[in-house]
Order: sequence, then C-alpha cells, then structure tokens
Amino acid sequence: MNNVSRLDRLVGIDVGGTKTHLAAIGPDGARRDVIRPSADWRHDMLFSDDGNLPRLAEWIATHAVVGPGTSVAVGLHDGDTEQQLALARDVLSGGLGIRVRVENDGELIVPAAGPEPAIALVVGTGSIVSGRDADGRQIGAGGHGWMLGDWGSAPGLVREALVRVLPLVDDGIEDAIIPLLADAFGVAVHDLATSTTVDASQDRWGDAAPVVFSAADAGSAVALETIEDAADRLVAEIASVQRRGALGEKVVAAGGVVSSQPRLRAALAARLAVLPRPLGLQLLEAPPVDGALRLAADAAAV
Repeated sequence: MNNVSRLDRLVGIDVGGTKTHLAAIGPDGARRDVIRPSADWRHDMLFSDDGNLPRLAEWIATHAVVGPGTSVAVGLHDGDTEQQLALARDVLSGGLGIRVRVENDGELIVPAAGPEPAIALVVGTGSIVSGRDADGRQIGAGGHGWMLGDWGSAPGLVREALVRVLPLVDDGIEDAIIPLLADAFGVAVHDLATSTTVDASQDRWGDAAPVVFSAADAGSAVALETIEDAADRLVAEIASVQRRGALGEKVVAAGGVVSSQPRLRAALAARLAVLPRPLGLQLLEAPPVDGALRLAADAAAV
C-alpha cells in the first residue's frame, strides 16, 4: 500500500487519440508530467477492446501515486456518450481504488484556458464542440466519428476531399489535390477509390490531411472548398450549442489541425465574427491536461 505521505494530491490525464498526457501534483506541490503514445495501453479504438480501460488504469497507477486523498480527473478521447463515460468512470475508479472524474477530452479545453466561460472546440484526430449553460449542464455537438462526421478533423478533411475528387477523376478534370492524394496513399489516381476504401482507417486517412492544406496553398479549388465547408460545419455546431444556452463570448480551440493550420483558423474566425451573437476565437496555449488538473482540483474541493 502506498505511504500516505507520498500520495499525489492531484492527477490529471488527457487521453488523446495519439498520446496520453498525465500531470501530477505531489504532496510537496511539485508537478511532474508524463507523455506517452496511447498505443502503450490502447488496442484499436478505446471502447472496441474490453482490456483498454483496465490497461489505462494500470498505466495511470504506474505513473502516479494514487490513494485515498488523491483527486483524479480524466479527459477521454472517444468518450462521446454518457454510457461510455459512466463505463470508463466505473472501470477506472475500480482499477485505481478511488473515485475518478471522467469527461470527454473536449471538457478540458475551457478550464485549461482559464476560469471564464467559453465554448470549447477540438479539431484534431476528431472534432467536437462543448459548452456549459448557466446551470452547469454540458451542451455538445459533433464528435460523431471520422466515418460520419468530425468535420475539420484530419480524417474528416481527407474524407470530404476524396468525395469531391472522385467525380473529377471520372470526368478527367484536373485539380492540384488529385496527384497529391494519390501520392499520399501510394496509389495511381484511378485506384484512389478502391485503395482508400480497403485501407480505410482513422489513422491512415488522417495521415494524409496535410495534403489538403498543401493543395489549398497551390490553388486547388477542391482543397479550398473542403476547408471552407469544414469551417461552415464547425461553426454551425458552435452556433447550435450557443442557441441551446452555452455561455461565453469566445471559442477556445485546441487540437492538432486547428493549432497548426492558420487557413482553417482564419475561416473559423471570420464566420464566428458574424454570428447573431458574435464570438471570438482563442487558440489554447496551455496543454489540455492543465484542464484535467483544474477539474481534479474542483472535485477535491467538493
């Protein structure tokens, strides 16, 4: 059993699609951070393997000293329904022997940015919008997965670009993105449909996402339309949570795509500025795990 004097006071974990970031505040107030590939403990999609959550609990216990008096909060990529979050809460709490707060990873963004209310936008491996109303209720939109939604995400951008490209290939119409996509998938242009379908996966399609922005820089009409449409759809989701009562005068954005692609940020900012209730756009500068630590501190104070 862990010596109580060695127990971490606060532990926050940001479980992303590609990496898991743990931050712990020790009994002396010192902070330590551990960042590892999520593949260290996750097999396939989070909820497709029953062993993933128990392995995550073991991973947390390996890198943090937890026990009675430790407050733990986890932001979970792919935790998109209350049933999923409840399952994760039960398994992680059971595995660690203490109650664990579990939220979707989008819920880490606003507390990581500061205490002011805001709408959170994550655009990276996936995409999701989240806010809170005056009663503290969570209001969300998006997060439906790379095959059906996740607009603006890495695999979502490639999916929508392919949908636009394939009719052009049939008609023999040229566009700068076509050879770039073929090169990204390592196939001939006329094999794009078959190859991308047979080899369809979140990671495989997501890896090709930089091509969309490179093609836009080269003047590709398809790429430009794909990016603009992604911005339209993301802002529509933001407007939806705003209409349903989400508080805040700004959107705090995080995730690999929105953080690294100024063209997408500019498109989002322009649309947010002309909403009936305009919103500003702020790129999250702190790591999302800071939000998990804040949630753990809030839980400890209850």
